[in-house]
Amino acid sequence: MTSMKRREFVQKSASALGLLAAMQGGHSLIEAAEPTGATSEWNEARKQILDEMESGRRRSGLSVPREDGRFLNLLVHMLQAKNVLELGTFIGYSAIHMGAALEVTDGQLTTIEIERERVLEARENFKSAGLDNRITCIEGDAHQVTRELDGKFDLIFMDAEKGNEVDYFKVLFPKLNNGGVIALHNAIRFKGAMQPYLDIVFNHDQLISVILSLTMDDGFAVTYKK
Repeated sequence: MTSMKRREFVQKSASALGLLAAMQGGHSLIEAAEPTGATSEWNEARKQILDEMESGRRRSGLSVPREDGRFLNLLVHMLQAKNVLELGTFIGYSAIHMGAALEVTDGQLTTIEIERERVLEARENFKSAGLDNRITCIEGDAHQVTRELDGKFDLIFMDAEKGNEVDYFKVLFPKLNNGGVIALHNAIRFKGAMQPYLDIVFNHDQLISVILSLTMDDGFAVTYKK
């Protein structure tokens, strides 16, 4: 059974990469998803906001590349996620990708950011994108905030400071639903700093983990909880 689950997870991950590779010259999942209840006006607003972030016209820029944002959108769809957690909001680029998918799954995103200026900018971006009803941005230190969160999560996206992932894991592993996924960003570029966390998730008997790259530069450690 464990072998079958591993094969299914790796096959789904490979399929996700194949789909995203095929999309590089085409439409984003935010455009293609046709989120329930979202009007064309909101879709256009989101595209404009994301385009401005990608071009640098919005002040702070990107937290993840476009391909990685699309992958997070796809993960929400694949998992049919209802409750998603993000550590490291920045100004909301990745959260908007996930939030658009959560309109389809009728889910919610909680995202945590320690810097107040970024929190305010992210909240403004969520409102402009029509996703402030889907996304709650909490200002604070994620190490503390995660300890206070109730409920369980289907997807956890970790993109906070590098090298402290083990502390997050100890707190969040019990809050991850069976069948849920942790996606850790920068797992190639910062592999050295993240090695203690990677050692845990690649050797844990309740977890299946793979390293995925959509940019051939950096990528994710994607971990599935059996």
